[in-house]
Parts: sequence; structure tokens; C-alpha cells
Amino acid sequence: MLFQNNFYTVKSEDLSESTANFNIELNGDHKIFEGHFPDNPITPGVVQMEIVKELMSKVTNSSLNLVTMGNCKFLAILNPRETKEVLVAINYSLTEENRYKVSAQIRTKDVIYLKISAFYQPA
Repeated sequence: MLFQNNFYTVKSEDLSESTANFNIELNGDHKIFEGHFPDNPITPGVVQMEIVKELMSKVTNSSLNLVTMGNCKFLAILNPRETKEVLVAINYSLTEENRYKVSAQIRTKDVIYLKISAFYQPA
């Protein structure tokens, strides 16, 4: 996994047959913030999308590829120095085509940073 245990650390997880909730801690000192942006770090949208994919790969215990994305909204700026811990809430189901239909959010109690609906398939 590209970012797990480097950019973020899983602090806790709660898995069921169709949901997965991960409390993660972001590394506000990660080198990615040297360019995005040194004095005001902002978690890039593509990194947030990758976090969802990595955690979904953890749920399925397989490497996944993004097939299609129906919706992706970045609703707030995620600054890891201001908001160190977030919840990644994932709802998923397996389709007849062996794809995972995923609806996910990265959020805190008060703020939603990312909403995504997508299909992933085993790599």
C-alpha cells in the first residue's frame, strides 16, 4: 500500500459484511506537504481517493483497481495539522460482475471532506 503506515495510520477499524469504518491518523509532516503546501498543508484529493481504495483493499484482502467513479466531491479542505484524525466510512457490496460498489466518506463528527461513489475490481 502506497500511503498506509506512512501518510496515515489506522488507529481502529470496525468491519461488517457491508460496512467498514476506519479511524485514521494523518501524518501532517509527510513530505507530500512540502509541495502541497509547506505553510498550509492540504491533503490532495487524489490522496484521499487513494486512501479509500487502500482501505477497501484491506477489507477485501486483495489489490483493487478503480473501474468507474460515479461521483466524487471534495467538500472541505483537509489540513492534517488542524484535523489529525478522521473517519473513513465505507459501504460496499459485491456485484455479479465481481466488482465492489463503494460509497465512502472521509469525515469527522462535524465535517465531511470527501464523498465518493465508485466501482473497484480486483487487480
